[in-house]
Amino acid sequence: MPRLFLAATLPAALVLLLPGCNSSADNPARTAALATAADTPAAAPPAAPVAATAVPNEMSPNEAADSLADETEIRYVVIADTSRQYRPLLRQMLRLQAATAQRIDSMGRFYDAKKNLIRLPDEAPPGDKSFDDLYAGDYYPRRLGDSTLSVEYTVLYTPAHPKSMALVAGIFEQPGPADSLLAVVRRTAPRAFRVKSSLYMGCLH
Repeated sequence: MPRLFLAATLPAALVLLLPGCNSSADNPARTAALATAADTPAAAPPAAPVAATAVPNEMSPNEAADSLADETEIRYVVIADTSRQYRPLLRQMLRLQAATAQRIDSMGRFYDAKKNLIRLPDEAPPGDKSFDDLYAGDYYPRRLGDSTLSVEYTVLYTPAHPKSMALVAGIFEQPGPADSLLAVVRRTAPRAFRVKSSLYMGCLH
């Protein structure tokens, strides 16, 4: 099955690779602190995954646009901080966890320093039946609403440099809960902010 990509409602240069749909609730077996691979960076690490629009070949451009709009929903995202470096965000995430008792959910992903990429492992962890082989070794984005901590690519939620990473503290359907969490997060992360994002919530299989 060919890999599909989402054209987010951002400038074309900021369209981010969006792996396949997984609309189920968080899998506790995949909840863990983000791990790191070898710390030695490659000489020329690649940029964060960026891709163009992909829509089914049988759909006209207008039909594809309508389909995309139908499955795009507004979400309010609390971002504690951003950086092009992973380690500062990891340290900040651990400080936030200690201060707020929020859970860290890596969604089974880890940071690969050699590839400069937040990604899934190449093979399914033992006992993980929800692992999608189609996206093994690639970035899998966070879209579902909750108040867990994770490191994502900033461009998924707001225009940013393709390599910029964001420490996400929560995703909400309404602004009220997002603002409440933001006030708490700012006690530990003064640079925290909230963005209103249009996120594609449909399947890409």
